[in-house]
Amino acid sequence: MDKISDIEFESVGFKKEFGTQLLKLEHVFLDKPNSENNPFVPSRINFFTIILVTEGKMIHEVDFVAYEMTKGDCLFIAKGQIHKFDPSPTYRGYGLIFTEEYMLHHISASALSKTSFLYTNHLNPLFFKDFGDLNNLLGSLEKEFSFELGSVKVDVVASMLTVFLLKAQLYAKRPSTPVNEDYLEFIKFQKLVSDRFMQTRHASHYATFLGTTYKQLNKLCQACANRTAKEFINDYVILEAKRRLATTKLPIKHIAYECGFSEASNFLKYFKKLTDITPAQFREMKH
Repeated sequence: MDKISDIEFESVGFKKEFGTQLLKLEHVFLDKPNSENNPFVPSRINFFTIILVTEGKMIHEVDFVAYEMTKGDCLFIAKGQIHKFDPSPTYRGYGLIFTEEYMLHHISASALSKTSFLYTNHLNPLFFKDFGDLNNLLGSLEKEFSFELGSVKVDVVASMLTVFLLKAQLYAKRPSTPVNEDYLEFIKFQKLVSDRFMQTRHASHYATFLGTTYKQLNKLCQACANRTAKEFINDYVILEAKRRLATTKLPIKHIAYECGFSEASNFLKYFKKLTDITPAQFREMKH
C-alpha cells in the first residue's frame, strides 16, 4: 500500500448540508474488500467519528494503536486521523459521524468550549471502557435518525450531539477552553500545521501566518493543548511520519521528503531525538 486513501463525508453516501449521520457498523462492513471505501484497510477520515460497541468485541486501530473494544466501549476518532476496522467483525455497534462545519455551526458557543479535546485527540486519544448512560443517548439518536432530516431535525440532532460531547468531556475530566477568538485561533493553527508541515516546522512562521507573535502563539497552545507551539508542531510531524512508516512501503528517504526534510539524515536525527528509535526500527515494530 503506497497511498492512504482520504475518506470524505460525501463519499460515505450522505448529504454534506446535513453534516452528521449515525451508521450501524454491520452496514459499514457490507462494503466489498475491493471497494473504494474498504473499511478494513487504513484510511484517513476528513470528519469526526465516534465508535460505540453494543455487542461482541473488536479491535479498532487508530494511528497504528490497537484498541480492544467490548460492549459499552466508546472510541473517538478525530478529523485527519487514520483508522481501520477489524477485518473479522463479530460485533455490532454504531458510528456517529459529523463534519467540522456541522459542529462549528450547530453547537452552541458554551458547549463548543468543551470540545477542544477533538483537536488534540491525536495527542491524547479519548477511549472509554463502559460508557454507561450514553447508551441511552445512542438509542435516542437512532430514533431521531430514523426520520427524514429537515432543518428542524438537524437542530434536534445537534442538541443531542452536544449532550454526547459534554458527557465525553465529563467522563474524560479534561479542562475546557473558554470560547473566544483565541479558541478559534487555535483551530486555525491546528489546520495550518496539518496543511503546511511539509513547508515549515518553525513556530515563528506559523505565528506570522496567523498575524500574531511567537509568545502569543505559545500561550495559545499551552491553554488549548498543554503544549508549546513547537511541541505541537513536532508531535504532528512525528505522527505523520509514523502514519507513513506504519501504513505504506514508501522508502524512508521518500517519507523524509514528504515530511518536509530535504535530507534523509536530518529526518533520521529528528525522528530518533523525539522517539528514541529510528524510523526503520519503528517500521519494523509495526510490520
